[in-house]
Amino acid sequence: MLKIINNALKIPLIPIIFKLFTFIVFTILVYIGINANSSDQQLLKELRNTNIANLLVWSYWWPLIIVGAIFFGRIWCFTCPVELITSIFAKIGFKYKRPKIITSGWIMTIFYILILFIGIQVLKIHRNPAMMAWYLLSIIFVSIIIGLIFEKNTFCRYICPVGYLLGLYSRLSFFGWRVNDKTICTKCKDKSCIKKDYQYNLIYKSCGVDIYPGKLDDNTNCILCTSCLKSCNKYNPENIEGRPNPGFSIIGFSNDIYKHKSLSLAEVAFLFVVSGFVISEILSEWNTTNSFINIIPDIIKQNIDAQDNLLKGLIESVVIFIFYPMFFWVLPYLFLISSKLKFSEYLRNYGVAFIPIMAFAHLCKSILKMSSRIPYFQYSFNDPTGIETAKSILNKVILINPIPDSMNYIVTLLLTISITIGIYISIKIIRNLNLQLSFNSNSFKFTYIIPIFYGGLFVATIIIWRWISLI
Repeated sequence: MLKIINNALKIPLIPIIFKLFTFIVFTILVYIGINANSSDQQLLKELRNTNIANLLVWSYWWPLIIVGAIFFGRIWCFTCPVELITSIFAKIGFKYKRPKIITSGWIMTIFYILILFIGIQVLKIHRNPAMMAWYLLSIIFVSIIIGLIFEKNTFCRYICPVGYLLGLYSRLSFFGWRVNDKTICTKCKDKSCIKKDYQYNLIYKSCGVDIYPGKLDDNTNCILCTSCLKSCNKYNPENIEGRPNPGFSIIGFSNDIYKHKSLSLAEVAFLFVVSGFVISEILSEWNTTNSFINIIPDIIKQNIDAQDNLLKGLIESVVIFIFYPMFFWVLPYLFLISSKLKFSEYLRNYGVAFIPIMAFAHLCKSILKMSSRIPYFQYSFNDPTGIETAKSILNKVILINPIPDSMNYIVTLLLTISITIGIYISIKIIRNLNLQLSFNSNSFKFTYIIPIFYGGLFVATIIIWRWISLI
């Protein structure tokens, strides 16, 4: 099957044709979203599910790219229209060299924090279709500006927070982009896959994200544009057998993450904040745990009499996305201080153990989202903006039926299996780390606090909320 797929990727218009299709869909969704603007908070609570653009983006597109990253790698990047857009503008732009602040990864981390703190917590872009539309347009705008200023495909590698997250989750994937025979790359004289002459071709181009395919050994940074395969196939002056060499390969589930590639501090900061976001995503699904995680933010807001939405959102963000994850990240290290392991080294190495739990908790949220929004689809196509449907729901003219009990059992079972897999992988990562880094003292057993406490939080929530309620 992979041989057929890799042969199909030699076709010049693949994946450009997919990117054009998703751009058309993207444009339609933005149009529908902008035409469903409202300041009525009650209406927006329903409109987020009845507006087909908002429904598809937040309840299906976003969950599916998470699922795709975990099992198939950065497959969304293969069809993402933003890659094509920023590549076109890079071709006609100034092509300035990237400064270190961009290549460090900190810009992506800061960009994500701004989206999370301001976009999600303050502006509620996931609840307002018009805000969602402007958010998508802002991503396009930023990608155009970055394309015009900097060389090659800077946006996808060094700016896009979605790709950043997918790259980390894709270390779990069954599949990866690799070369079939590294000796072919070693002997290759033309190096078409990284040759400067081809950097700005739209089809047969060299890598735009600073990767040499011959040394590619994990999924983190490759955006699956397939350009190296096409250039390797076309620019083959000696007709060397075995070319094109790059292509999709089966690498084995979670094999990339077991290789242990330590994180940069920018990646640590990114994962730290995302780990808090994942806590919020799961615990907000159940009213009891949602009330619990909001106790501290509510107390702070009351004590300082916070009235402004910006201030309220920032307080919630700092507590939920920084204060809460600090407990899970710092606690294990308190038992390692005597080992003389630097805090930065602890974060860069053991931070990897958070990835599978976060990824599978994110998968749990995806399952919950996609299953719970199914009843809304029967109304969406007749009323794409969702305004009339939302009003009918508020006026009790339309009643949204809950999903059947049989599906609830299936969903609960999938949640349990998913988070269990994440915890198991995390435990295995820590075991391997302790062996590889020769951390054999008894104090390093406390690194298992990461999967036990952080993973245990999600397990306890699923058991109490889902299983006990079903019994």
